[in-house]
Amino acid sequence: VLYEMLTGHVPFAGETVSDVIASILKTDAPHLSKCVDDCPAEFERIVTKTLQKDREERYQATKDLALDLKSLRKELEFSAEFDRITYGGEKNLTAEMPKQTTAETVKRFSLSNVLLILLLASLLFGGVWWFFGGINKTSETSEAASLKTVEIVNWASTPGEFYSAGTFSPDGKMIAFTSTKAGTKNIWIKQTTSGEAIQITKDEFKNESPIWSPNGEALAFFSTRGNQAGIWQMPVFGGSPKLIASVEDGSSRLQFWSTENLIYYESNNNIFAIDINLGQINQITDFAPKAVNAGSISLSPNEQQIAYTTVDGEFWSVWTKNLTGDTPKKLVSATTEIKNTVWHPDNQRILYSSPVDGTFQIFVTDINGTPPKQVTFAERDGFVLDVSSDGAKILYGSAKEESDIWGVNLKDSKEFIVASDINSELWANVSPDGKSIAYQSIKNLSQGNKIFNGAILTKTLSSADPPTELAANGHLPVWSPDGQQIAFMQVLGKEYQIETIKTAGGGQKHLTTGGVVSIENTLLPYNRIQTSYISWSPDSTKIAYISDRSGQYNIWLVNADGSNDVQLTSNNDSNLYLYCPLWSLDSKHIAFTSRTRKRTADEKPTFSVWVIDTETKNSRLVLEEKKFLRLIGWSPGGELILASVTGTETTGLQPEVSLLQVEIETGKMRPIVALKDTYLYNVQLSPDKKNIVFAAHREGQDNLWLMPAAGGEAKKLTANNDSRLYFSSLAWSPDNNSIFFGKQSRYSLLSMITNFK
Repeated sequence: VLYEMLTGHVPFAGETVSDVIASILKTDAPHLSKCVDDCPAEFERIVTKTLQKDREERYQATKDLALDLKSLRKELEFSAEFDRITYGGEKNLTAEMPKQTTAETVKRFSLSNVLLILLLASLLFGGVWWFFGGINKTSETSEAASLKTVEIVNWASTPGEFYSAGTFSPDGKMIAFTSTKAGTKNIWIKQTTSGEAIQITKDEFKNESPIWSPNGEALAFFSTRGNQAGIWQMPVFGGSPKLIASVEDGSSRLQFWSTENLIYYESNNNIFAIDINLGQINQITDFAPKAVNAGSISLSPNEQQIAYTTVDGEFWSVWTKNLTGDTPKKLVSATTEIKNTVWHPDNQRILYSSPVDGTFQIFVTDINGTPPKQVTFAERDGFVLDVSSDGAKILYGSAKEESDIWGVNLKDSKEFIVASDINSELWANVSPDGKSIAYQSIKNLSQGNKIFNGAILTKTLSSADPPTELAANGHLPVWSPDGQQIAFMQVLGKEYQIETIKTAGGGQKHLTTGGVVSIENTLLPYNRIQTSYISWSPDSTKIAYISDRSGQYNIWLVNADGSNDVQLTSNNDSNLYLYCPLWSLDSKHIAFTSRTRKRTADEKPTFSVWVIDTETKNSRLVLEEKKFLRLIGWSPGGELILASVTGTETTGLQPEVSLLQVEIETGKMRPIVALKDTYLYNVQLSPDKKNIVFAAHREGQDNLWLMPAAGGEAKKLTANNDSRLYFSSLAWSPDNNSIFFGKQSRYSLLSMITNFK
């Protein structure tokens, strides 16, 4: 009926009844968009769903069809008003190219035509649903089966993009969100059920955490613009950002904009309020440092209560507390991680995200401590972000990530796939004999939060046999030089530790006693910031690593059998961080780097390179700079090769990375080469110390490049032409003939759950 009302002809035709039946069974109806010009995409989806051959793919109840039609009608009415106000007669910014059509084959309908048809259809199907028992079926709490999930927007992520962030407009018909889809992190808005996303900020600055004004006419967000970090506001439809207040904390997260013209935000694990009219900032909560989990505090809509999460040992908890000073009340306690707290507009219920079988789902509880109820049952992680003002819609963020391990042969530049499974594979390490590869495999890579929660696998490179799982829980596998063991990191609760396991399987052994400093890595691509975290001695008897168990960062040595775990360096300064222990070829020295902690916003950290004698424990300062230094490795002559960039605050992809060679006795530096558009954290020295391979992002694509370690022209190894693929941490084969790396892609998604009650 809907199809014929719009097109003027039936969806399935034939000269005889038999022909019509055959058409219904075997032939798809022509797409509405080919028959009706300017047909709304959502309307086409609805009609197409009603015509599906498979009954499981059709609407299961008339009520669902009626609700979809009613929702579409409201959105089209809103869209018409939205376009009239914002653009006049102009089309949206990302309109498709016009279709080549003829007047004879296409009917042209105005928006009013479509709305009239939708009104009639909604009345027809809504009446049927009501007559057959649609009434008296509401309940105080939504059952999962009655909830619907609608994807609002998705985009291909770019390097450095982490969690999706977004908020509903006051009327719940739009969202504001941050995205790097235009290259840098900017603020966008979009209608929840139709239309294209519209970019609001259009600059090179990092704009984050958008919230709406109470009347929906302005947005506030956090940004560092030039040297001015703070909270800014601007009109939704045009205008320049205006500074509301300066805020030094770069991790500040805006919460909401009250009707009293107060903007609440989280900074340093506490809630603050800015009076926009007066420009004054007041601290609302007074938590001690690290007393609550960063990013978890939320203020109730009535501005009287807060919710937050804590972790104590292996237990994560959700709490609520009145701002009048009442004793906090624990609502939920679990052994699984809990992220985000979001208040429902009723000021009674609180939503949060927590994993079920390794996948983050959304749960709801209330201030009375009612047992939590699971809201989502998705295959991907879902992180709750906001609830609409009517309480019926839940906004959440998710991501779709893929990562496979590939190799490239240096002689002919031919690429070959090594590990490509339903899971995500990355961080390869090749056995000393070059016959096998170890890597980590992660079931649900999600938004980077699972990278330390995968399995350790090994695979024979010359065989089609499936990989072997060595450890069910671990990350960063590193072969011992004799090939007999693999060391890796493991997370227990919030503690990191180093384990070893025999390469033949079995014999897993716990080496460290706690305080192991965790790996730091970038997102998209997943590059480890330091060259070394687990450093085997050349004779395979010892492992050097960084630990803060003494209260300061120090290098420790532990025997491969777990005995004699001792501190090597003597750092007593809690403001000095040590990184990247690397053994010399003769095992007599370990090189490492350090960085001072910034005590004030204006203070610049100092980066240093050190060498320590493993027998005498005497350390020697080799080099000290006010710019970032990354240790790459030892040269054949016993010098150190470093990567350096201008400035102290670094991101993975740099416009220029300088490679340097430093004499350890004198500290004398020799420039090697300046690499353009290169990933600072993905530069690797070959085992024979003669070549360097690096990943660069040039002409819009990631590729690998090879150059002599002493300097010279770089040669392009790979021929990637897909701008959505990124190359993660590299690993050389021991024979220096092959390089292994991760190929990674990521899509960010914002979706909403509707019909929540």
